[in-house]
Amino acid sequence: MILLAVPGVVLNHNYKWDFLTSLFTTSSAFSDTGINIADASNDYSFWGQLIIVLLIEMGGIGVLTFKVILYLMINRKISVNDASLAQSERGSSNLNSAVVMIRDGFLWLTAVQIIGAAILFFAFYFTVADPNTNYIYNGERQVLELTSPYHNFVRSLWFCIFHSTSAINNAGFDIVSSGSLQPYNHSGNVSYLIQITFIVEWIIGGLGYPTFHDIKNKINAWRKGESVPFSLFTKLNFVIYLFLFFAGPLAIFGIEFSNRSNSLIFNNYTANTNPLGIIDAETIVITTSKPLGEVVMDIIFNTTSTRNAGFSSININDFSSGSKTVMGILMFIGSAPSSTAGGIRTTTLAIIILGIVSIARGRARVSAFKKTVPEETVKRAFGVFFLSAVLVSLALVICYADSHAVLSIAYKGDEAVVSLFVLISSAFGTTGMNPLTSDQMYQLGVLSKLVIIVVMFMGQLGISNTLLVFAKNSSNEQFGYLEEEVVIG
Repeated sequence: MILLAVPGVVLNHNYKWDFLTSLFTTSSAFSDTGINIADASNDYSFWGQLIIVLLIEMGGIGVLTFKVILYLMINRKISVNDASLAQSERGSSNLNSAVVMIRDGFLWLTAVQIIGAAILFFAFYFTVADPNTNYIYNGERQVLELTSPYHNFVRSLWFCIFHSTSAINNAGFDIVSSGSLQPYNHSGNVSYLIQITFIVEWIIGGLGYPTFHDIKNKINAWRKGESVPFSLFTKLNFVIYLFLFFAGPLAIFGIEFSNRSNSLIFNNYTANTNPLGIIDAETIVITTSKPLGEVVMDIIFNTTSTRNAGFSSININDFSSGSKTVMGILMFIGSAPSSTAGGIRTTTLAIIILGIVSIARGRARVSAFKKTVPEETVKRAFGVFFLSAVLVSLALVICYADSHAVLSIAYKGDEAVVSLFVLISSAFGTTGMNPLTSDQMYQLGVLSKLVIIVVMFMGQLGISNTLLVFAKNSSNEQFGYLEEEVVIG
């Protein structure tokens, strides 16, 4: 934390010896979130960026995973306590397979990270970045603060290492510009290679260790001519992940298409901004329509990014309030347990849906794929959802009360609530897609920043491992009370 406040590590004089900003950046990096006050691309030197990427790797892979891998490399025996922690942290079904699952997941993620870095090296080296924006301030067109690796071998090498690490760990940090990946997404100059590489990496990073282990067992069985079924975890994870992968972009496409003549997603535009970089909605002028292919790619990239990644190829505020609300919900759901993503997790949503269906059909048990989900797991799923909703709602109320003066300058009516909902959901889902500018984040109250830090760690660790960690197993109870029916709504 202290290092990211030291002059030389931090370049922007506003953040030198600013320990709260340093704490915020450290927390965001270690929790693999990506919400920033200081811009990693311009406000930190190489040494600051190196500290950030190391925090991202440690937070994403996990200290325990590094310990297990180190022990395996030196052929040292792993203790029962470490194996038990590994089982709990990564969601293994039994103690014996926990270490093997961690090894498989680590090797798989490392391989994808290296391949992704190799592709990104050539993509960054040969692609010209365009810093121009649609925004005008004091009569001059604004440009992004850009660090371009074009035809620069050393910088391209550093860019590919940093961004592949950030993408596979779903961190959302970038060192391209103050506008994330927007310089590589201008009409007529879109780098699809960079965008697709990022999408593949963050999808794989969000699948979870048990899924990697299942895939490996499936491949090994296939080579031997045998058949091994996927676990219930993997099946539910795949179903929900694929559903949200298609449903999210389709929902947002529909919302934007319904008002396509005025949609900033379907059209190119110019607009004036205030000193904080906020668009003045009354000055927006639609210029030309975007090609449909670019519109579709913008929606797919930025919508799937809300699930766990946090990178953006356009300004998130280009989306309408309805679209941003959907994006906030996707952030709240997040990705798979035992992955580098946050939120309530895909399997939690799956069990809640199955539980509601079972209640509607009058079934006593929750089942899927010819397997019954333990009753205790169903209760915990509903508990996770309820406590997560309370946490996000409480954080929203506190931040709104603490920083209302800052928000009211830029937003009118419900826009402030929607933007704050996206910010808090982004923190809980460890997404990092932020509708507020750096100046706005800097002006937020101290309490707001501390609340966001807590929400980021809650999202990364999961409600099950924080608020529900001390919940006792009801099977250990030696007695119970008589039942009495209660009328409910």
